[in-house]
Amino acid sequence: EGGLPPTNRLALLDARQIATVSELVVNRALSGGPCIIVGRGSQYFLRNHKDVFRTFLYASRTSKIHRLITAGAPQEKAISDVDLTDADRAAFLKRYLKLNWPGHHLYHAMFNTEMGDSNVAEMLAHCVQQVAG
Repeated sequence: EGGLPPTNRLALLDARQIATVSELVVNRALSGGPCIIVGRGSQYFLRNHKDVFRTFLYASRTSKIHRLITAGAPQEKAISDVDLTDADRAAFLKRYLKLNWPGHHLYHAMFNTEMGDSNVAEMLAHCVQQVAG
């Protein structure tokens, strides 16, 4: 293995390699049986699978910031975390998959999490039961 430390070896991967590795990980997880896969291009990699229900969970910027503050984050950190997370998600998909985030056409359903976690969970469960049944 010698030579470069792990972080420098990762820097040598190009966009195509990152996308290939991401797709491999997503497909390996799916091949293990029923599962929930979150992010990193899975909506794109699994777009042609008929046995996959793809959802997008979203909320307004204000709501996401409020959620972090309620969980104990200082306001400035909550603001920066929300903005950085959204920017990172968009940049990952643009750089490695040439997609615009969120890519509405890749999802079966989109749920606004501002209606509450239990409501979203109930609707997701209902949708999955309908699709699986």
